[in-house]
Amino acid sequence: MSQQKKYCEPAFRFDYDSTYLPIPDFQSVIQKDTSLANRFSSHDLLVANAAGILPSLHEFIILKTVNRESNDRELSAKRQQINDRISLASMQISSIAAELDCEAERANRLANYLQQMDSKRIQQLTVLSVVVGALTTVATAFIQSDTPSKTVSIGGGAISAFLAGKAAFASKRTIHLVDQRNLLTDIWNQHQRSTVYPPFVWYMLTDKSFSYGGQHSISFNTRQRWVDYSLDGTSAQEVQMYFAAEGDYRADNLSTRAEMLNQLQSEVRLIVQDLQSLLLNVSKQF
Repeated sequence: MSQQKKYCEPAFRFDYDSTYLPIPDFQSVIQKDTSLANRFSSHDLLVANAAGILPSLHEFIILKTVNRESNDRELSAKRQQINDRISLASMQISSIAAELDCEAERANRLANYLQQMDSKRIQQLTVLSVVVGALTTVATAFIQSDTPSKTVSIGGGAISAFLAGKAAFASKRTIHLVDQRNLLTDIWNQHQRSTVYPPFVWYMLTDKSFSYGGQHSISFNTRQRWVDYSLDGTSAQEVQMYFAAEGDYRADNLSTRAEMLNQLQSEVRLIVQDLQSLLLNVSKQF
């Protein structure tokens, strides 16, 4: 069965302003000028860099130190610019989280559909098996001759066993799922850059400074949880299917896919906590 709807994907491609990309060597910027380090925690500065507002924050602090009436308009414009970038970062989190939620719901809906189809088929085959078994019993009771009775008994038993076997393998039904924009792929392959995640969200997921303990990135830890729990005992062929652009999924495969998407969605939503901390401290400077 084919399933190729793409209703979870954005209707258009987002273009991100390279002016607001994270600065790779931003630590050297902080060391040269301690004005930001004196006002913000190192974690907030990491988040500010991820959101691309580190230069704007620096410019705002400089403007505040200049005691001129003429810079009030500049301060107001810079303040608005910073707020806009934080709002955009928050929207990017919500956008990716919503897409992950949509894909997980899609997988769950398809899994439920296949399970219902499997259950219906199993029920039909089971009823047929019982009916054949009952008819065989009745037929052998009325047949007086030994040889025909055995023939009917064996034939009826074989048909009943065949139907029971068909019921046992009814769960092999699959659906062809197409997902060219697979949100699981970049996490699994641990790419340095992503074409589907916004730069802010991807930086937060892949920089180990934002994970608990700071030993590995959030994306790495998420991948490891998939390996340890969601994909434990899964064949190599099935594992690759989850991160490909399309594949033939059984109901249990779809449930696993939904589980991984939901785990990733939780990690993305948690980024809001980092952004909230930055916003609170930025507000104090305003």
